[in-house]
Amino acid sequence: MKNQKELKVVGAKCSMAYDVCNELILDASIGPRKSCEKELAVNHLNQLCPQTDILVFDRGYPALWLMGLLEKRGFKYCFRLSTAWKDAVSSVSGNETDIDWSGKRRSDKDLGKLREYNLPLEICGLRLVSIELSTGEKEVLATNLTDRSNFDIDTLKELYHLRWGVEESYKMLKQVAQVEYFTGKTVLAIKQDFYSRIFTLNMASMVATQGLYKHKQEKEKKNKYKVKPNKTQVLAKTKDFLVEIFYTVNPRKLLEQMIKLLEKCFEIIRPNRSFPRPNTATRRHHKHTNSKGI
Repeated sequence: MKNQKELKVVGAKCSMAYDVCNELILDASIGPRKSCEKELAVNHLNQLCPQTDILVFDRGYPALWLMGLLEKRGFKYCFRLSTAWKDAVSSVSGNETDIDWSGKRRSDKDLGKLREYNLPLEICGLRLVSIELSTGEKEVLATNLTDRSNFDIDTLKELYHLRWGVEESYKMLKQVAQVEYFTGKTVLAIKQDFYSRIFTLNMASMVATQGLYKHKQEKEKKNKYKVKPNKTQVLAKTKDFLVEIFYTVNPRKLLEQMIKLLEKCFEIIRPNRSFPRPNTATRRHHKHTNSKGI
């Protein structure tokens, strides 16, 4: 692809199904830059379980055919709708903030996908919920979680808020794990680098959530604030110990040594923080970030 200076840049698109509760990447893929993110999301479904998983999608994913396909496979889901869904957004304006809804075909592109997956032209039994944020902005959620006794508006708000963990995972993948710095130029080398970083991130997450769990409890007893392990430090130490862990006869000893080094790498959780988004209208060629790669 070409940028503003007509310089050719190699680009790719990656996608992953992320478990926000256990902080694990359940499935990941990398493909051509022009790949459809909705189709990449469909490819993750074989690794997910309809009986236990609730799928939460950002504003780039809503499509009638995707909702119908998830219904067909028995998944529970929650989409945030963009302002392009004018009929749906206008339906929950004013005092009507929680209504029953039926999704109808919006374009010929939807028609092609509906026929491809043998889906009906109208998806019934859905629900629209409008939630007002602290900034005054309203987010509209489309979901098939129609049981209002178990999933009231506050619960759906909390459910969608959990999706922010996906953004944090992409931040770790790009800025800390530096997935864009490849060691080779072939397709095989790029895939090896990509999936090795995914594997390392999952290893680091297991160390943070399982290995440091007791130390986390002890820290919270002494402090009045909740704490969490510093993910950058955990990833760095996991990367240092990773090869030795798999080649040593007694990996427990190395794991205990690594956890001992990470005992002091905790930071306070500061909830409800918010920062204004940077103005991307005037983009710079060199972006400076506070995060450092490892």
